[in-house]
Amino acid sequence: MKLKLIRKADIIILAVLLAVSLVLLLPKLFSEEKLTAFVYQNGKAVKEIDLSAVEESYELKLDNAVILVEKNAISFFDASCPDKLCVKCGKLTHTGDTAVCVPTKTVITLGGGKENQVDAVSY
Repeated sequence: MKLKLIRKADIIILAVLLAVSLVLLLPKLFSEEKLTAFVYQNGKAVKEIDLSAVEESYELKLDNAVILVEKNAISFFDASCPDKLCVKCGKLTHTGDTAVCVPTKTVITLGGGKENQVDAVSY
């Protein structure tokens, strides 16, 4: 008796799943969401940056921290804190991402995209 590993029904199911996945992914690929970074220091808004409009990378120098601003990304570049956890946090690229440097009282948070959307990134 010869066993078939893949039947016609399996191929049809895979094709349907692939088609549904593409239909759900296409709007995400072609959407131009505005990504905005909000920078706070000592509880006060310091800067609001439209990251989707950034042409060249630059550094934003604050009292005790340096922030690197790039196209669709922002991160702590340097800070006067001893442990540098904020710098090790990496780049913020998704709506809702937040980085905090407690000793320098600096907060960066991203907004501007669709709120309450399902995110494929988990920490």
